[in-house]
Amino acid sequence: MSCTPTRHLAENERLLWRIKLEGVKQNNKSEISALYQQKPNRRVLGAPIYLNLYYLGKSFYNPERIQANIEEETADYNRRIQRAGSDSVKVDKLIESKENKLAKLQNKKENGNWLMRTVGEPPAIFDSTKLAQTEEQVRIYLNSKGYFRNHVASTVQTRKKKVFVSLQVQEDKPYVLTQHTYQVPDTAILRLLHQNQTASHIRLQQPYDENILSQERIRIEQLLKNNGYYDLRQQFITFEADTSFEDYTVRLSTLVANPSDSTLHRVYRINHVYFTSDAGLNRFARSRDTVELNTVHFLAYQHRIKPKILARKVIIRPGQTYSATRTLNNQRIISNLDVFKYTTINYTKVEDSLGTLAPNQGLLDAQINTSLLPRFQETSEVGGTFTEQVPGPYASFRFRIRNIFGGAEIFDIGIRAGVEGQLQRNVATVGRRTEVGADMGVTFPQILVPFRTNDLLIKFNPRTRFSTGYTYVDRNEYTRTNVDFSFDYIWQRLNIHQFSFSPLDINVISTPRIDSTFNAYLQTLEQSGNPLNESFKNAFVSSINFTSLYNTANFNQSNDAKLVRIFVESGGLLWNYVAERFKDMNTYRFAKVNVDYRRYHTLGNNMMFVYRANGGIAKPLGESRALPYDKYFFAGGSSSVRAWLPRRLGPGSSALINKTTGEVDYLFEQTGEILLELNSEFRFRMFRFGNANVNGALFLDAGNIWLFNERNTNPNPEQYLTQPGAKFEFNRFYKELAVGTGFGVRLDFTFAILRFDIATKVYDPAMPQGSRFVINQFRSDRIFGNNTQATFNLGIGYPF
Repeated sequence: MSCTPTRHLAENERLLWRIKLEGVKQNNKSEISALYQQKPNRRVLGAPIYLNLYYLGKSFYNPERIQANIEEETADYNRRIQRAGSDSVKVDKLIESKENKLAKLQNKKENGNWLMRTVGEPPAIFDSTKLAQTEEQVRIYLNSKGYFRNHVASTVQTRKKKVFVSLQVQEDKPYVLTQHTYQVPDTAILRLLHQNQTASHIRLQQPYDENILSQERIRIEQLLKNNGYYDLRQQFITFEADTSFEDYTVRLSTLVANPSDSTLHRVYRINHVYFTSDAGLNRFARSRDTVELNTVHFLAYQHRIKPKILARKVIIRPGQTYSATRTLNNQRIISNLDVFKYTTINYTKVEDSLGTLAPNQGLLDAQINTSLLPRFQETSEVGGTFTEQVPGPYASFRFRIRNIFGGAEIFDIGIRAGVEGQLQRNVATVGRRTEVGADMGVTFPQILVPFRTNDLLIKFNPRTRFSTGYTYVDRNEYTRTNVDFSFDYIWQRLNIHQFSFSPLDINVISTPRIDSTFNAYLQTLEQSGNPLNESFKNAFVSSINFTSLYNTANFNQSNDAKLVRIFVESGGLLWNYVAERFKDMNTYRFAKVNVDYRRYHTLGNNMMFVYRANGGIAKPLGESRALPYDKYFFAGGSSSVRAWLPRRLGPGSSALINKTTGEVDYLFEQTGEILLELNSEFRFRMFRFGNANVNGALFLDAGNIWLFNERNTNPNPEQYLTQPGAKFEFNRFYKELAVGTGFGVRLDFTFAILRFDIATKVYDPAMPQGSRFVINQFRSDRIFGNNTQATFNLGIGYPF
């Protein structure tokens, strides 16, 4: 097959090769390019790879053979259906199978084979009609942005059957808003609009923009619906723009029309509230029991959830003015209980009251309908990992009981087990890490405190969770167990901002086995003043912590969004006196702060740019010389600086230099008290593979960890030389940010994302100054290994 993209074109066909947008200086070029009615084939490094793959698939595409297969399958199924005779069940199954089979073959015949349909891209045959449509769409866009005197034209050049289009835009000046008035015959609505004028999206001296008018229409509708105007719709809200007064100026009027059958819009109040907790369930000749509590009527054949608990989750009450936002919030509050299949809130006009109230007033009955989820739920997961070139299985099982005490509580219990490859901490060999764990917890749908606060916190979906767990970890270097207990207060603002406060978080850690070689390594560090050995003693670790998580990203991180996570922890201040009852237990006092910021920018055409800044400080306090091992920061790995192996980066510019080879060794886990990471990633769609999207990513990572004080981390002075530089210094830390880059492939199955990343070091602070740029040492045949220039990462989900 020739790689010349025009080789397969018919005599009168030309390939659209490029559209060049010219003259756009004030508007968004990406928004304009999204309006193209015909786009050139995508190119990678100048080559139309996807078009070539399409032609590759077409080279073995045979529609005549597919048609013959259709006829053969049709005849075969007809014979099988005839043989089935009067067996209606068998006949129905055969008919369904026949339809599915023929539909697949017909799709293959009409749209090409798999390579042509999913990976390849059909040729963009130039169509002058679509070019004219593109010009018109650009004009409409510019008009919507206030550039009413725009001019759009195009020129077309053809070279070797390739079409080069120049789209020439003359924007001229935008029209600006010089006056804004309201034309509203309903004086009550007019008064409300004037009272909320400061929240308007319309500003004088700003360019005319129809997007802003659309946002203003939505704002006005929400404002009125939140003030009782139940019947109001966006169709009542219109705008008039007058451009005749002065050049490049617009006098704008906002109109809110009255309903056709009345001179006024009605303001509705809530009359009665009914909560049916088993909607959809019908029992013959039996009516639901009704319990009235806090002016709300609770209906059910059997009140499986206590009405006094549900009453705390209802914020719609009789006498209130109707509010659309309050309705949505109440629906969210009830749905977040995770005990109902669905939650709907509907309103019915009380027709009998319309004649007895003022002309601009009305009453509504609110009906909250829910249906219970199954009480028992189980989930299981089986999979595998590939770490340090070692495959390992893992499995987990979780069991949930809803409404366990009749108060919408959630009880969870789970077990998990897994094995993975683990580069040993003090020797250059790969071992295995085995982890087995179990946990259980119960969540109450309220804040459990001695005094009553739930009426104040109701709209924040308050919860209290008690949990405990056990974890057993067996590595070549040591065996470690952890028993933990915590209780947490959880609440949230809307669905995007969640808070968690843990007044009690206790871990009892035991290390029953330490390998003799590893123990000798710890003793060597102890003799040189490094207290890491204290992190491997039996310990009682208590802390108080707080988390704030602000997240506007959707499940698959495909929208323009941001995430901010703030974590603050104080260890040992209030609960260490409990540890005095235990003998031979280390206790710790420490403080830890971690801030993680992420930003997701959608670029259109299934492309996204994501960046992240992650930093933190963890410091021992008082007489404590070390942190609990799990409280340290680590850098490197599939969600950190990906060009370094997990936990192998840093601290700072310190390094262990092998006396024999003179090279830096990256064999040892490194702990840090200060963390700074900067990540960026350009994500884009490549093609579809079956039911999955295959996406690509180009990424650049930077980061490191540091210590507050210089410490010796040399495990074997006879074998290694120590290069200092672990201490954080303001005058040099920016020179110690390790940098890596790479390419990733992600299989997006909607329910899960399988990620493959290949990364290489660009700047290595462990190398001598002047030799830290190391990207030229990249070799594709040395991606897999323990001490290489490049690394391969396999992960589940996005890295950030």
